Amino acid sequence: MILETVGILFVFILLIYPFFLCGSFFYSGFWLKLKRKFMRPNIIFSMCDDQRHDCMSCADHQFIATPNLDRLAEEGIRFTNGFTGIPLCAPSRATHLTGLYPHQHGVVHNRAQLKTEVDTWPELLQKAGYRTGFFGKIHYSTTTQPSGMPQAGFDRWVSFQGQGEYNDPTLIIDGESIRHQGYNTDLLADYANKFIMNEDERPWAICVWFKAPHGPFTPPSRYADSYADIELDLPKAFNASTIGKPLSLRTRKPMGHEHGWYPDGTFIRDKYWDQFMRDYVRTIQGVDDAMGSFLNTLDQNGLTENTMVIHTSDHGYFHGEFGLADKRWMYDPSIRIPYLIRYPNLVQSVGKSIDDLVLSLDIPATIMDFCGLGVPNNYQGYSLRPLLVKDGKWNRQNVFIEYFEDPPFPDLPSMLCLRTQTRKLIRYLRSGEGDEFYDLDQDPEERHNVINEPNYAEQVEDLQRQLDSAKLRYNFAKPESIR
Repeated sequence: MILETVGILFVFILLIYPFFLCGSFFYSGFWLKLKRKFMRPNIIFSMCDDQRHDCMSCADHQFIATPNLDRLAEEGIRFTNGFTGIPLCAPSRATHLTGLYPHQHGVVHNRAQLKTEVDTWPELLQKAGYRTGFFGKIHYSTTTQPSGMPQAGFDRWVSFQGQGEYNDPTLIIDGESIRHQGYNTDLLADYANKFIMNEDERPWAICVWFKAPHGPFTPPSRYADSYADIELDLPKAFNASTIGKPLSLRTRKPMGHEHGWYPDGTFIRDKYWDQFMRDYVRTIQGVDDAMGSFLNTLDQNGLTENTMVIHTSDHGYFHGEFGLADKRWMYDPSIRIPYLIRYPNLVQSVGKSIDDLVLSLDIPATIMDFCGLGVPNNYQGYSLRPLLVKDGKWNRQNVFIEYFEDPPFPDLPSMLCLRTQTRKLIRYLRSGEGDEFYDLDQDPEERHNVINEPNYAEQVEDLQRQLDSAKLRYNFAKPESIR
């Protein structure tokens, strides 16, 4: 019996020996696929500040040219129904690093701090052997580090305090403040590319979080005159009636007046809107250039196949809808975000647009999943693997979004939003505001609040139940610091 077994093994070895010699056995399609499946990807997580979901040419913007973001969409997947978990800068950034809603991680407004017991996914990747870097705007602070200073979980740190500056900025390099010459977006891209090209065998993960296109909307000089001759179309709901909107919106102060962005204290005058729109998209062109540099660096260094590239924004931005600038409110221009992912190793259905509801909280979960660590039990988003790899079903029926009163803007109330593919409920946490319900099929611009119309009573009640269920699911409790 033993001799028979040895004979069979001998014949088997003779048969496969030629494959060993030529290498085809190990480098066949099967083994390449197997290798790819278990390789830990590199990560580029690119994020804008205030970029709307529709401000890319691949999203059919009126005139902006974003060839590199378009390339990302063509070689990956564009999610057309991406939403932020909170339409405010610092809380959203903390959410993108922790996978938690603000009521869980503690950064409930732009002056709040991250809870000490909360880990970020870069910390977890770093402990798992990743080389990690942060380049850009962090905005929030911790109990041990002010805004802009190095935070736990990063081997390389390039940031700035608060909003920073567009031109000749002071950047904080691993804790040291250094004045630079150049444009903020370009400088961040240069630092990030150097990190990518570092000859280190470890997998790496970087966040490149741009200041652009945040106010004061200063474009790179090379684009200062772009689109000067284009006649701009006003948004359909530009300066639309606020009848049916909450009391605080109808009596608000114009956003942007406190920064001097609009000299007479208002945003909605045509002379300011026209200049704002051109400069806003010009700053995004600078980000598109940065994305192009990342993609070229990956190509030139043989890193394209095994690098997941993500591009999104912390939230959207109003372009004059209902006379609004800024974000914060729960209307779609504020809460919808660009959402692009490319990962050639495993994402095969490239060039697709997917309209399933996805959240900013899904990005940390997706990163942790694909990097082989698994999604932490406390994460409140879901890995996008079923949509990216398996062409599978996505069972999310709604998205839950929260906003808490920010001290510099006490006239904006805390609010919650429950949005489905076709309906939206907005609930205010301050009495006297008046809640809102929108039929997005019939009213995509959210002009008509139908919460008190009898024909919608059952639908309103249904979304009220869904919102209450979401509060339980996400362990929602109004933070004690919020009135």
